[in-house]
Amino acid sequence: MSNVEKLPIPPHREGPAVTLIGTDLPAQYLEEAEPSPLMHSASLWWRRIVRTFQILLVLVLVGFYPAMIVASHSINDDPVILSAETPWASPETGVMLSMIGRELEGPGWASDRAGWHPQARLTALPAWQKSLSSSLSEFTRMIAAKSLTSDFTADPDLSAAARLLAPEDDLAQTPRLAAAAEALARYEGRLERDLATAPKGTDAVVDELALFANWADTSRDRLEARIGMREGWPASKEDIRIFFEARARAHVASQLITASLLAEPEIAVSEAVETRMDRLEAAWRRAAELNPIFVSSQAGDARLMADHLAMMAFYLGQASEATKDLGAALLQERAAREAAAIAAEDASEGEGSGDEATEG
Repeated sequence: MSNVEKLPIPPHREGPAVTLIGTDLPAQYLEEAEPSPLMHSASLWWRRIVRTFQILLVLVLVGFYPAMIVASHSINDDPVILSAETPWASPETGVMLSMIGRELEGPGWASDRAGWHPQARLTALPAWQKSLSSSLSEFTRMIAAKSLTSDFTADPDLSAAARLLAPEDDLAQTPRLAAAAEALARYEGRLERDLATAPKGTDAVVDELALFANWADTSRDRLEARIGMREGWPASKEDIRIFFEARARAHVASQLITASLLAEPEIAVSEAVETRMDRLEAAWRRAAELNPIFVSSQAGDARLMADHLAMMAFYLGQASEATKDLGAALLQERAAREAAAIAAEDASEGEGSGDEATEG
């Protein structure tokens, strides 16, 4: 075997042949020409490690960001429970402050996120937050008009809160919500010191019920307009947006109804009214708690996919009917009380006239 054949170099399969001129090579040359087995193994392992890190980096880029998008979808629809140790002068104000705090301290306001943020890619959470804020704004504006000051104008703090709660597309909503919460807190403090007024009585509750019934009818109309339009699978972005807007309104209505009835315990004086109140709260909570893993707007036979828009529309129809039924029952009960009071007054006047005639 020649010295060339002993070299640890694979033969060239292509290209011109190379002939080494000479017969014997020094041993030192052969030792230097042969690669170290340790370095050869280290080089192989290094290439494997680099390739592994490259694969992991690709997996992180491909999988981590979508995972962050899924994790960013955080909706808190738990019932608001006010502390019994420190009663609120206006339970509705406590509910609204709790809802605002949940969004700011929890997931944060999605529409204020930068374009690279995972929440900027969401559809459901921004729709939920925008509808929640606009619903609170409508409710606050209504009670502001009924909470008159000494000069018969709308309460300034409630009016400011209603204006700040209204979503503005070209403005950051987080500082506006914080300012709205401060305005609501000022109103609560003034109300505790009898420096402000709050709407009370059957008329106030009936007006609130009329507002909630209007929310239910509006959301149902928008849902029904989308039912049957198979624009996406399992649902289009517009379907998801309308679904979560309806959910947010149902959540706000269910919590404010509970707070209003808590502030007006004297209105539930009959079993018929109490039964309607229980039916009303259950109907709104069913709509608010309809929370599928993903929204589907597919064929209504429900063989493979459900039609969640139709389900939400059905629940809101029940909520609207129960809300209007309770309002009518409250007005009917008040009319019955007024008629009874007039009859008693007439009876007492009749007795007085009879006594005078006897004395005469």
